[in-house]
Amino acid sequence: MEQDRFSMQAAALSIFTAVAAEGLPDGIPLRLFLLKGLCGAVLLTALSAFSVTLWQGGQQNAFPAVAAKTALLFLLLAEWCTTFARAQQVCRREFDSMALVGLLPLLLWAGWKLPPARWNSPARVLWWFVVLGFLVLFAGLAGQMQWYRLWDMELQAPAEPWQVPLYGEYLLLPLLCPGAKLRRGVFLPFLGFGVQLALAVGMTLVFGGGYPEQELLRAWSAGVFSRMDALILWVWLTCAMFRMCFLCGCIRLLAGRILPTPSGSEVES
Repeated sequence: MEQDRFSMQAAALSIFTAVAAEGLPDGIPLRLFLLKGLCGAVLLTALSAFSVTLWQGGQQNAFPAVAAKTALLFLLLAEWCTTFARAQQVCRREFDSMALVGLLPLLLWAGWKLPPARWNSPARVLWWFVVLGFLVLFAGLAGQMQWYRLWDMELQAPAEPWQVPLYGEYLLLPLLCPGAKLRRGVFLPFLGFGVQLALAVGMTLVFGGGYPEQELLRAWSAGVFSRMDALILWVWLTCAMFRMCFLCGCIRLLAGRILPTPSGSEVES
């Protein structure tokens, strides 16, 4: 039923929110990031397509399938905790506020109780705010961008191993989204790669590298407003609250596939 499914925009917004807070490897040349990030996106796309095959196959109640769903459930719980910790850190550091803690019971209740389809309209609205935030950010940074920095090769490759971010949304597509949209959904890893690439290009154009990603907001200057970085942070915080509700809904749907009802049948999802 459509009422029990998220839209592709909702799943994409959740991934965007996570990737935007992930950060980039320190001191990596843009061309090396492009190569490794593209390979990671292809790998995750193949993994997402493989998960679709498993979800649509039989033996959903076999022990390996239940074990895999349980592991995925713990992954979603870890992602929820990470999203909350990062959002709370932004509230404390940038706004000196504990408001998110006060909103936590409401977010948990809404994410658990509201049908998945009820979050699709807020996702579409939030995407417009994200686009507005990108336009505002570009307007404030355009004058500081230097294109020659794209070919600057002074930075060395990072010493730490390359990490490919894996999010539960990549593995839950058949459960989250209607079947007609699965073909597009398997390419969601390229959305995460695109967000990281845009951030890497912006950092290179403005600073040439070697600075934390948060410096992009502090470098914002359009000669009209002085704290538009606060607006962009508020947009991300709103998306983070959406993601916490989204993940609660995912956890409820997945738990319904693992835990049988008292009558012995699975919870309808």
